[in-house]
Amino acid sequence: MKAITFFTLVFISLNATAQSFSWGFPFGRTDETEKDITHIVTEDKLYRISSKYDLGTFNQKITVDQFSLNDLEKSGSIDISVEQPMMGVASLTFNSMFQKEGSAFIFFYTDYDRKTKKNNLLFREVDINSGKFGELQTVMEMDTNEGRFVISQSDNKQYFAVLKELPYAKKSNEKVELFLLDDKAGILKETTQEFEFEDKRDKQHSLYVSNEGQVILVKKVDEKKEKPYLNLYTWNTAENTVSSTSLKQQDDYQIPQFEGKFHEGNFYFLAILTYEKSSNFGLKIDMNGRNSGVGANGILALKIDGQGKVVFNQRNDFEIIIANLNLKDFLFDSTGIWAIYDRMYVEKKSKSSNLTDGDFSYDYSYLNNGFVINKLDINTGKLEWSKTIDTAEPNTANDNGDFLSTLFYLDGSNLVLLYNETRDLNKAKVHVIFNRRFPIKEVISASGETVSREALLSAGIGITKEEEFELNTQFLIPVSKNTFILRASNRAEYKYGKMKI
Repeated sequence: MKAITFFTLVFISLNATAQSFSWGFPFGRTDETEKDITHIVTEDKLYRISSKYDLGTFNQKITVDQFSLNDLEKSGSIDISVEQPMMGVASLTFNSMFQKEGSAFIFFYTDYDRKTKKNNLLFREVDINSGKFGELQTVMEMDTNEGRFVISQSDNKQYFAVLKELPYAKKSNEKVELFLLDDKAGILKETTQEFEFEDKRDKQHSLYVSNEGQVILVKKVDEKKEKPYLNLYTWNTAENTVSSTSLKQQDDYQIPQFEGKFHEGNFYFLAILTYEKSSNFGLKIDMNGRNSGVGANGILALKIDGQGKVVFNQRNDFEIIIANLNLKDFLFDSTGIWAIYDRMYVEKKSKSSNLTDGDFSYDYSYLNNGFVINKLDINTGKLEWSKTIDTAEPNTANDNGDFLSTLFYLDGSNLVLLYNETRDLNKAKVHVIFNRRFPIKEVISASGETVSREALLSAGIGITKEEEFELNTQFLIPVSKNTFILRASNRAEYKYGKMKI
């Protein structure tokens, strides 16, 4: 028999509006480690799309869990992976998927034809509600099976950009082909870009396309006797011109992580900068006595306008090195750019003592020392202020780090963080420790001050011995301007809930 837990406690927030929580039915917890999880909200359903590479089929295993948007009860689950034959594996290989509208998606695949020796890029419509597949249609082809297709979609879902990574050509300059597609995957424009350096086997590209059809390519460049660096290429599809911007730092600072996105016709790029001697890829003890990962020395901010002109390319050095810094996202409002980081480190170890026995199972451990918030000027990219939030959460293992990060959203001119704080519920002088994770809401003003910080008792999770569910800090899913879906977890189950602000 299923049970629902419903909590509603109204209080006056900073904006004098009611905030409430309601939780749906619990359902069995699945391992999400190293899976790509996407949530989609339609008029009446919440969809959880899970994708992970399957070594047995050399393909992606894709499943969709469906929930009623009304009570967040799980209503079904379907498999939309490539269908496999009775013998062998399918040649059709999943590439990427993008929402078209509602539950209608566009799936891209590749399929190598052994007779013609061509690798075909195909697409079809897939309905994640019914599981119905449309007919496969050819987009383009490549005269080899050694290349790769990289695909992205514009925010307004009107354009796709496709990068055709050509196979390695010895002693030749590297070339790529770029394509702009319409929303039905029809080719609108194409160009070939030859780079000024020799081809490499290990190619790393990121691709972006704007609502107006402008295409941005971020490329890792690794030349002989040089430290690796990034170049950014802007394809102005209206004029069919390509311009380049080097992100190479004169002191050889490296970019281990970056994020890019379009906003109001401009492209913004934020990247963590690190000096190679402050990057410790391995086990090390930091000043907190915890494992230390990458040490961040600064943040690079770049803005390119709709014509491909660089508005700013601003480097901001930190006063001190920040260990384990990971850029989660950056947001825009009228006051500037908010960059949100956590300070998490993940350690992955094989469970097998013999690396040749074919055991691909691993143990994972997670730590997080807290969060960092940066505010940047939207016109110059200069760092206005940086705020560090220290936490002392216990390390966790094999839980995908579900409780250690932070959720965030903008409320007016303030940034709101939701994260966990472990507290001992037993208060006697001599007692057995009984910890629960309390959900914390911290509100930060546009000038960097903490306006308020409080435990969200109204959430009804993580605050009593009887309530085993605690805030999962992986997902915050917008439903409307004032409503979000979030998730709570215990050792065996998940449940989704609505938060109204």
